[in-house]
Amino acid sequence: MKDLQKKNWFENKLSIFRWSKTTLFIAIPCFFFSAGNISPHNYRPLESDLTDHQKLKEKLSEEIYKKICRTVKDGRKAPAFNFIFNYKDEPYYNAYYSPNNNTINFGEGIYDLARKFKKDSLNVVATVMGHEIAHFYKDHGWAHAFGKANPEGEIKENIKQSMYNSEDRARMEAEADYFGGIFGYMSGYNTLSVGGVFFDVLYEALEIPDKTFGYPSRKDRISIYNNSKDMLEKLIPAFNTANMLNLVRSYEKASMCYDYIIKTFPSREMYNNAGVALAQEAMSLYSAEELKFVYPFGIDLDTRLNAGGTKGAGETKEQKRERLINESLDLFNNAIHIDEKYGPAYVNASLAHSLLGEYDMALGLANKAIKYSNQNLLIEGNGHIARGIALAKSDNKKDAKKEFQIAQNGNSLLAETNLEVLSNNIFSKLFKKKISEEIEGDDENIAEIGIETIEVLFDDKENYNSTTIKKQNDKRPKTVMVNVSEEEFDATIIASYSSGPNKNNEIEGFIITKSDYAGETSREIKIGSTLKQVKEKYGNPTRILGGSQANYLFYEKTGIVFLIDDNNKVTNWMIYGKIK
Repeated sequence: MKDLQKKNWFENKLSIFRWSKTTLFIAIPCFFFSAGNISPHNYRPLESDLTDHQKLKEKLSEEIYKKICRTVKDGRKAPAFNFIFNYKDEPYYNAYYSPNNNTINFGEGIYDLARKFKKDSLNVVATVMGHEIAHFYKDHGWAHAFGKANPEGEIKENIKQSMYNSEDRARMEAEADYFGGIFGYMSGYNTLSVGGVFFDVLYEALEIPDKTFGYPSRKDRISIYNNSKDMLEKLIPAFNTANMLNLVRSYEKASMCYDYIIKTFPSREMYNNAGVALAQEAMSLYSAEELKFVYPFGIDLDTRLNAGGTKGAGETKEQKRERLINESLDLFNNAIHIDEKYGPAYVNASLAHSLLGEYDMALGLANKAIKYSNQNLLIEGNGHIARGIALAKSDNKKDAKKEFQIAQNGNSLLAETNLEVLSNNIFSKLFKKKISEEIEGDDENIAEIGIETIEVLFDDKENYNSTTIKKQNDKRPKTVMVNVSEEEFDATIIASYSSGPNKNNEIEGFIITKSDYAGETSREIKIGSTLKQVKEKYGNPTRILGGSQANYLFYEKTGIVFLIDDNNKVTNWMIYGKIK
């Protein structure tokens, strides 16, 4: 059987390389691997002959395909998808992109091989699927279209020769491995961790030579996935830095970091968080009387890892905030385009429309946020708060009150604050400019590490994961970000290097407890302490920010932020500040 498989593999391979008399039959580099027996093109048994398991394979494969296609930010319509079943009990190990009829075809045999990876089986399917999708979106089928448009003379012959050129084909296969792995990873599949291992299994199972015409070597293909994983891990400091800067209202620097990441990893979380930075910057241009309510714009601290805009000439405050909100909506919509069931982006988009006075749109998006909260009570609560704000601002206070009351089940902290604003017609003290009602106390540290220690950690940056962003302009100077992970805490440190006569280099940092940290703050607050206990020790917070995983309570005199879950208990806290 192995000899037959090898023979058929090469026969099938040759059949895919075949040219017709008038044009290229199929673009040679646009397939993953051809192996096993030759299944009739798009072979599909009668529906009555399919087992439930086969139907499930097809369903899951198509779901993965659609999810990855949504991740790729490209205006072109994705190719049609075909799941090709095994023929006469022989596995069909083929997956390929056909520019001839603009389809991506995935063989049942590949799915069966992926099942050997157990819990990672769908990650393997996504690895192969991403590879084929990358062939389409990286325009590797251009030769077929070009040859078809120019069927006469030397052009066709030159195209034909180029498609038989091993180096050109190997380059395109390497690109498909690289971008396919990234596309799959962005979609939430662990393609970069399983890709290299899968190639080992594939080459062994099908007895494929380590060096195959028109493909990178087996060793190089494994390296592509491993190197891609290392590359994305280097973005972690920028992601952590952007989130921290977002929290403390350094929006320009946060946007710079998100821009840097989105160039390589344009995931839903990056677009969402970049949008939040712009929306919050816009909110700083409103008065407390204009806002009244607490808007639960939420960043997403979890990741499967052009936010900024220039001020127009003569731009008024009102024009600037409208521009920023519209730009934030573009980013939220990008996040939704990648994942149409991503609840946090719907919450944020709803709030943005409320700020623009578009309350019907706000209500519709809030409904989707609730629908796609995925049993996350905090997101569901924020969805009801978004509905309540839209209703209240359109003078429907009765229904707004009902929404805020429902929201108490998921986010009682922000729901009760907004109920107070609605019921008493007072403005939340959380939005007063001056710091009030915060109880001052001793300096804070985590695991006996104070904020002044970040300079020492920065000097030792060679031993930690770090990223450098080159200078773009005076507002976006050269920035070095360091990510430190110790047993009891994580630290994010940012150094900015200004130039010119007003040179002003500075180092700022954030130290956050691990989720299982056993220590206490200087005022005996620990993980699991209640919101009531925090307020008894620290007073009322300077401000509150709603999030997708937690609410953030800021005590700006003390330089501490508490993360509060949907049960109003402390999950983490962080200390922050500048050194110079």
